[in-house]
Amino acid sequence: MIAYNRTSLDNLLIKEEAADAFHQQLISIEEYNAIEKAYPVDLYSPNIFIRIGLFLLTTVIVSMGYAFFLLLEIAGSEKGIGIMTFVYSLLLYGALEFMIRNKKSYRSGIDDALLWLCIGGIVGAANLIFSSVSVAGHAVLIFIPAFYFLLRFGNAIMGALAFMALLVIVFYGVTPLGNIAKTIMPFLLMALSFIVYRLVKNYSNNYRLRYYQHCCTLIRILALLILYAAGNYFAVREVSNSLFDLQLKEGESVPYGWVFWFPTVLLPAIYIFRGIQKKDVILLRAGLILVAAIIFTFRYYYHLAPLEIAMSIGGTIMIVIAYFITKYLTPPKHGFTHAEPNDPALAGLLQVESLIVAQTFHQTPTHGTGKHFDFGGGSGGGAGATDSF
Repeated sequence: MIAYNRTSLDNLLIKEEAADAFHQQLISIEEYNAIEKAYPVDLYSPNIFIRIGLFLLTTVIVSMGYAFFLLLEIAGSEKGIGIMTFVYSLLLYGALEFMIRNKKSYRSGIDDALLWLCIGGIVGAANLIFSSVSVAGHAVLIFIPAFYFLLRFGNAIMGALAFMALLVIVFYGVTPLGNIAKTIMPFLLMALSFIVYRLVKNYSNNYRLRYYQHCCTLIRILALLILYAAGNYFAVREVSNSLFDLQLKEGESVPYGWVFWFPTVLLPAIYIFRGIQKKDVILLRAGLILVAAIIFTFRYYYHLAPLEIAMSIGGTIMIVIAYFITKYLTPPKHGFTHAEPNDPALAGLLQVESLIVAQTFHQTPTHGTGKHFDFGGGSGGGAGATDSF
C-alpha cells in the first residue's frame, strides 16, 4: 500500500537507528560510515530549508497551472469550474505518484505540497459542484482522502487530519438526534478518543506498520489531548454554550457540569501515573502539560488569586511534580528512568552497537524475503553478539 520503495524505507530506518547510536556514542564514526555505505537509501529528502522552498515553489507552479487550466472552461459556471477543479486534483494526484515513483521524492516539499493541494482541490470542487455542503459533509470529504493519503504515503499530518475529521463526523452526526445526544456527546468523544488511542498503541509496534511510526505517535498524542479536552469542564461549558446556544450566564453551569470536574482534575494524574507505570513517555509528558490546563480551568471560574500569582503557583506545582518524579526514578525503577538515553549506565541495556555493527560487517541486507530483519545468531537476544561479547 505504501507508495515509496520499501527497501529504501527499511534502509532509512536502519540508518536512523545508527544515527541515534552514533550521537549517543555507542558506535564509532567508522562504524557509522560503514552502515551508511551498506544501507543505501534511494530517496530524495532534502533539509528543512530546501523542503520549505520546494513546498512554496510547487504551490506557486500548481496555482499558475490551475489558473491556466480554468481557461479551458468557457462556460464559467460554478459547477463547470468545480468539475474542472476536481479533474485538476486528480492530475495533481497523478503528478504526486509520478514524483514518488520516478523522482524518488520523499518528504521533499514537492510531495507535501501536492498532497495538500490535492485534498484542498477535492474539497473546493465539492463546494463548487454542490450548492451547499454541511459541516459533516466537509468532514467526510476531508476524512476519505486524508485516510487514504495516510495509508498510501505515511503522512503523519494526514493521519491527524483524518482523526480530527472523524471526530467532527461523529459530533455533527449525533448531536441532531436530540438533547440526550448532546448531553452524552463529551463522553462519546472521550470514548472514541480512548478507543483510537488503544488501537494505535496496540498496533504501533506491529512490523507491518513500521513505516507509520511517526503517524502513530502523533495520533496517540492527539487522542490523549482530545480525550482530556472532551471531559474538561471549561471546554465542555464553553463549546456547549457556543454551539448549542445554551445562553448561559456568568456563574451558570451546563447540566451535570459537576461531573466534568472529575476528568478535569483526575485525567492528568492518571496520565502521569500510567506513564511511569508503563514506561510511556507520551503519557507522562501529556500528563505534565495538562497540569497547566487544570490550573487554567480553576483560575477561569474561581478567581482565588491574581493571574500572576496563579501562574506562579501553577509553575511551582509543575516543577514540584517533575522534581518528585525525577527523584522517584533515581535510581531507575523497573527499567524506567529520567536519565538521558546516552547515559553510560544504560549503554549495556540498549545493545545498539552489537545489533547494528554485527549486521553491517557480517552480512548485507535482504528485503522482501520475510517479515522481519534477521540480525544474525548468538545468544545476545538475536543481536548478532555471542555470550562472550
